[in-house]
Amino acid sequence: MEQKQKTIVKILARLCGTAVFIAFYGWFCLRLWTVANRNGMMTTIINDPHFEVYVFSVGGGLLGLFALGICLIWRARRDVTLISLAAFILFMLPLGWVKSKEWLAVGRFDTISMVDDLTVFRPFAKKNILVKLDKPLEKRMEGKQPRIDGVMNLFRFYASIVENVCRQDGWMAESEPAGAAFGRLFNNEADVVFSGLPPQSVAAKAASQGKTLDTTMVVKDAFVFYVHAGNPVDNLSLEQIKQIYGGKATDWKEVGSKKKGAIEAFQRPQDTENQSVFSRITDNCPLMEPPTMERHAAGGVVIHPTADYRNSPNAIGYSYRSQAADLLLKGKIKLLSIDGVAPTPENILNGTYPYVTEYYMVTLKDGRPEEVERNIKALRDFIFSPQGKELAEKCGLVPERNE
Repeated sequence: MEQKQKTIVKILARLCGTAVFIAFYGWFCLRLWTVANRNGMMTTIINDPHFEVYVFSVGGGLLGLFALGICLIWRARRDVTLISLAAFILFMLPLGWVKSKEWLAVGRFDTISMVDDLTVFRPFAKKNILVKLDKPLEKRMEGKQPRIDGVMNLFRFYASIVENVCRQDGWMAESEPAGAAFGRLFNNEADVVFSGLPPQSVAAKAASQGKTLDTTMVVKDAFVFYVHAGNPVDNLSLEQIKQIYGGKATDWKEVGSKKKGAIEAFQRPQDTENQSVFSRITDNCPLMEPPTMERHAAGGVVIHPTADYRNSPNAIGYSYRSQAADLLLKGKIKLLSIDGVAPTPENILNGTYPYVTEYYMVTLKDGRPEEVERNIKALRDFIFSPQGKELAEKCGLVPERNE
């Protein structure tokens, strides 16, 4: 009788365990589905050419995992349990193989890519990638805050200023072409614009409205060429760069390296500012076909756009210094000297390095409420303060010295 009671208790315990397991497993599958649907991930999976692999591996793997859980709860025979475990592993192998190949091709390398989604630069958002000061300001800006706008190349810089200096209820503009930002400045929709030196037409428009522009140079950026930090090459001539990107120099030993290695020369898409600047620097020299990457558009269409820079040991790429800031500060890439001139902060400031862009803080001298004018001055003072310069440097920019 006692043995019978023990058996009943065991069965009831396993039934309860099965119910709990099924409930947990249902929650787990639902959570998995929710995550897959987040941020369009499910659409990406459906359009992936390996969609059948996802269905086979994930579907079969979940069934194998469920069977394994039931076997463990009911203490099934060892061979049955091992079969369930083997089924789970075998179902997951195809997906593991596909993902391993993707990782070997791309994922193991740090990349430098142009940011298309500006929400990652949204101030005060939970998961933004803005720069944080080492020591937060003791006091944030008070009163009516200036409305800030500017060009996309500086978006991370002035968005970081907003997050570190302004209150969370401060106003923040979208990044726009400089012409649109200046238009809002004249229409009293913005108080500060961060951009290159305003063209004469903008100054003329201000004069025609009886207004005067106040321009202050705040930071400089440089167009740079970079390689993996372990690459022994430190300097290239402009002619060597033309040879590399023209496909005439294909091995690092041909351009001064002591080690052999096939050069991986990454380019930028044709319609980008980076590629326009590169073409101007190299006098529109003929270029070889750039490396491409595989992407999947709507409807499962596979496209092959120009690949982002991947920091492999034999790679070379180019962009503005600020766009490579994260890998540069981590010491994972190094900037090349061009014709013997290195893009150091000193050479960028004194104009020795030739490919430099100056950026200005532009406001109107009159017509703002006194409180806004006071905060515009406070903003300018912050930019030239040690903490403002720290923020600029973390953004890959070279702060102007105002001593």
